[in-house]
Amino acid sequence: MPESQPYAVGYDQETMSFFACRRASTHARFFLPHLKPGMRLLDCGSGTGSLTIDLAAAVTPAEAIGVDIEASQIAHATERASRAGVTNVRFQTGSALALPFPNETFDAVFSHGVIEHLAEPVRALREIRRVLKEGGVLGVRHADFGGFLLEPAPPPLDRFTGLFIELLRHNGGDPHAGRHQPRWLLDAGFSRFHLSASYDCWTETAESRIANAHFLSSLTSRSAFAKQILQAGLADKATLEALGEAFLRWGKLPEAFAAEAWTEAVAWK
Repeated sequence: MPESQPYAVGYDQETMSFFACRRASTHARFFLPHLKPGMRLLDCGSGTGSLTIDLAAAVTPAEAIGVDIEASQIAHATERASRAGVTNVRFQTGSALALPFPNETFDAVFSHGVIEHLAEPVRALREIRRVLKEGGVLGVRHADFGGFLLEPAPPPLDRFTGLFIELLRHNGGDPHAGRHQPRWLLDAGFSRFHLSASYDCWTETAESRIANAHFLSSLTSRSAFAKQILQAGLADKATLEALGEAFLRWGKLPEAFAAEAWTEAVAWK
């Protein structure tokens, strides 16, 4: 993210491991039916590259390009693609607000979990529309923390969603980006689109519940997210340490449930 607008969740190893588990079959399922072999594709905000590599398989033999503002993510994604032996994908640094490509370069563009962190989401969508060919297709999926589910959530766990929302706002983002996505698409010049919504369940199995409890414990107590909370004065260190410990206890509960809400859109230029 630009220096003036920090990325709320940061790039800690635990956070990147959480993101690296995402696959196109789950997180881009709404978009996959619109992809065909031979379509040149851009993943705007490619992160660890897990989704980009899967999308590259859907458009092979055409090229898929992943763009991310963070150089460490580009290095990680490039190494991941090399290990997987995927040859029709490459990654480069670049901003969603000023994509380093000429007009009408891509047949398809995908963006996941990006615009909720941006102060200018419509500007990013306009940039995406600019690099799309006439008749090209866009797939976007963005979170809405008004629909985040966490149970049980006694103190201090009842603070988690609120702290996430407050930090996104403090950083200039929009924690309710999901519900605003249709309006932003219209403002960016997209007049034809199809909408859907879905949830990511973080507690499908005992193994995923425990793993995600450890991730949430790390996120709230010792990550870049926690540091930003402290710097913004949204909570003190004792509260964050208590949150970290509470998530570890929460992960041991067989009744624990957590799920994240997303809105999705497929739009055509």
